[in-house]
Amino acid sequence: MFLALIITILVFLSVYTLVYNLYLNRQMHLSLTPAKAESLSAEQSKEEPPKEKISLFRHLLRPFGFMVKLKLARGLANRSVPSKLIKAGHPLTIVEFIIFKIFSIFALAIAGTIMLNTDQIVYLIPLMVVGFIIPDIWLNLKIKRRQTEIRRDLPMVIDLLNLCVNSGLDFMLAVNRVVRDFKKCPLTDELSEVWRETRMGASRRDALQHLSKRINIVEMSSFVRTLLQADRMGSPMGEALKIQSEEIRLRRYLQGEEMALKAPIKLLLPLILFILPAVLVIVAGPIFLQFMRGGFKF
Repeated sequence: MFLALIITILVFLSVYTLVYNLYLNRQMHLSLTPAKAESLSAEQSKEEPPKEKISLFRHLLRPFGFMVKLKLARGLANRSVPSKLIKAGHPLTIVEFIIFKIFSIFALAIAGTIMLNTDQIVYLIPLMVVGFIIPDIWLNLKIKRRQTEIRRDLPMVIDLLNLCVNSGLDFMLAVNRVVRDFKKCPLTDELSEVWRETRMGASRRDALQHLSKRINIVEMSSFVRTLLQADRMGSPMGEALKIQSEEIRLRRYLQGEEMALKAPIKLLLPLILFILPAVLVIVAGPIFLQFMRGGFKF
């Protein structure tokens, strides 16, 4: 009976999500006449780069925005979630993240009910706690992966900025040129946000400080601090960029050496758990079997 109820709820949620997305797409299509749609697409293509498409995951979460109106649902996201979403590159909005948490809790509870064949809340509480933690783990992994990509591309971007500045471009024009010509990556997305802030009236100092807070890695903080100091002291920007590029490459080299030195220690546990037992079975197994059969002679 309980399993049939769960299946009914899942079927209802699937149909509701499909109908909601079809209705939303139809409303957006009817709200624009063909002439307006063509003019709007032409203006967007001239003024802004094409925006990234919304993922299927976000499409599935969108119909359940009404859940966030519940007071209990609002407490699922702590105060650090908005800043973490910014560091992760806005994979979800705060509303979508709360919905993700609600679905994660209920999904683990339903999975536990099906696998354990029980509906007692005592057995389901640990699974619901795991479902509460899973979105936070996913968000932290997103942040780490994005920061790793930014660390990887930062030296090349600084070299390109150095070339543009030495060729006579202003620093912000150099940023715009790198954003247009460099491959699309999280770092170029952040630099395009710096360009957009300066176009909207923010000072270059404020835009760079916002960049450092959004990314929140040591390399970017050092890069922004060097640029601000060179701007304040009036020193050549190209020389500052060259020094910063060499410093970041040196830091990456030292980090690589550190990881290489840690590798034997990290390999110790897999060796003990997986390789050592197999070696003991191959080497000591025949001797032990011969001793148990009584045929072992000293």
